Amino acid sequence: MNQRLRPAVTDPVILMFSRRQVETLDLAEPLQFLRRLTADRHTALEFSGRLSLVIDGYNDDPRELFEIPDVRAYINGLDQEWRYWFFFLSQADDSIKLLESCLCETIEVVPGVTSVDMEQLESALARHFGAMNALCEALDVPEEKNEEISEGIINLIHNAAVEQIEGDDYR
Repeated sequence: MNQRLRPAVTDPVILMFSRRQVETLDLAEPLQFLRRLTADRHTALEFSGRLSLVIDGYNDDPRELFEIPDVRAYINGLDQEWRYWFFFLSQADDSIKLLESCLCETIEVVPGVTSVDMEQLESALARHFGAMNALCEALDVPEEKNEEISEGIINLIHNAAVEQIEGDDYR
């Protein structure tokens, strides 16, 4: 197992949002938790790469989470208040994909294949990388740690990208 991903797999931290929280745009409890993660260097390093986002209560909804306006609004609301996602989100699951697909115009082209507005994605990535860099600087996190996380995120994005789908079935 990749050592960098081990804590996310063996000791994940699940940040679960209930449908009630989402529908009422109740950000208070998760923001309180998220802000504690950035309070000091020790806590930040302890939770780095371990956070998994889970949205509960939509299992019977046939739509993808990014297709649900309340979910998009909720994730957007959290992102407006706290932008240090990349330092903390697990790279061993779909948390980063969920975050970015909710923040950007995203459509499902065919089941399991999505298309994301690239300008919006570039803006969101710049915002999140900038926030991570600022956090690492403020908490004196080693540059190697920042580079390791950044490389993992870039690899995730590259691996998820499909430049063009061939064939008449997908036009």
